[in-house]
Amino acid sequence: MKTLYDAALLCLTAVFIGGCSSRHAGPVYRAGDENPPDFLVGPVAAVLTNLNGFSAHVTSTVSSPEGTPQVKSGELLGREGRLIYQPMPSRKDKKARKQGGLFFIWDESKRSGYVMSEALQGYAPIKSDAAAATRLNISNEGIREDVNGHPCHRCKAVVVLNDGREARLTLWQADDEKHFPIRIEAVNGPSRTTLDFSEIRLETPARELFLPPDGFTAYGSSTAMMNELIVREASAIKKNQAGEFDEPTDVRSSNWHQTPGAP
Repeated sequence: MKTLYDAALLCLTAVFIGGCSSRHAGPVYRAGDENPPDFLVGPVAAVLTNLNGFSAHVTSTVSSPEGTPQVKSGELLGREGRLIYQPMPSRKDKKARKQGGLFFIWDESKRSGYVMSEALQGYAPIKSDAAAATRLNISNEGIREDVNGHPCHRCKAVVVLNDGREARLTLWQADDEKHFPIRIEAVNGPSRTTLDFSEIRLETPARELFLPPDGFTAYGSSTAMMNELIVREASAIKKNQAGEFDEPTDVRSSNWHQTPGAP
């Protein structure tokens, strides 16, 4: 299993080689990084887990009238009601590459999952307080638009939640990608979240990727795991500043893109 895990995480090396900032450019990890994004655990997950097997690059833009839009991106995989999300690090220097990243596994049917840390070789359970989806209704409006370089038809989706509320989404389904939603837009009050997808592969990722890898250490909570990451990083920074060791030169890059031919 560990071999499969390592083999599946190989394609982001070029992304992480984007320059070398100062070794004192700030922490790689911050409290809150252990929390999955809303689109992974909220109503949008009902759409994503309704798709067949896929992998894609996703860019999330959250905008509101008060502030600057928040843009984040990462890699997303889906299979049989489960999702894996690997956020791109906010920093792309050598230190961030060395530390490795966080990964999220989400099982929509169980409304639970895991956050995993490469640096700790560990994982912790995660849950969501958001209401679970009980039904997804998609209606085709027949409005044709070109989005992200694909001919699409815009449609409306209604996610019925178990507390009686309804979440309304707009989907742009690509005609040339078997109706994959190239763009998903969700409006929650004054806040608007837009997901844009690219580099889409309509293939089923290996089932083993959606479980914590063999040999990883289980933590009692995501907060406990993040606290250890922050403490270890602070200790390493102090030692580095004191000149007790040089920053390692070996870099371990990773990505959840499935290796072609994997089962």
